[in-house]
Amino acid sequence: MAATEISRKQKWNAAHSVLDSTLEKEIHSMREVLASLHQEELALLEGNDRAWMRVIHQRSDLVVNLVKERSDRMDATAQLTKCAVLLGKTEMLPHSEESSCSILTKLDQLIALLERTNLQNCRNEALFHQKRQKKQEPLLCKYPHPLHRVRRKMRVATYTPKQ
Repeated sequence: MAATEISRKQKWNAAHSVLDSTLEKEIHSMREVLASLHQEELALLEGNDRAWMRVIHQRSDLVVNLVKERSDRMDATAQLTKCAVLLGKTEMLPHSEESSCSILTKLDQLIALLERTNLQNCRNEALFHQKRQKKQEPLLCKYPHPLHRVRRKMRVATYTPKQ
């Protein structure tokens, strides 16, 4: 193997490693933001304005950190794309590589966290508007809580052998 080809493969592996670690950091930050949103919901339901303000201020730092980590992830993705072009690969995350499986798993986690964060944010916004208008006591939210989702029943079809 030529030295340039080995160097390109090392860059490929390094790019996968960097993307994997940036995804890990982003997932950690997303979990922190989601936990903060849950704390905000509790403060709104309790009517505790001090706790609500404290949570909001703490979350602003988390969001700034999350923006930086997303930027790092986009840079790592761009670097991986460049490596894929240099090596002439058709896929950035080939199924045959172990690092691709790890990255795809983390991307699934990131998408799930994003969905739950968006739902929790909608719940908090609805609770905030109810509290501000002081319409109902206790506060009720039309958005389902992520932990109280009704799950569909699994159906299994069985076929008996013909005789």
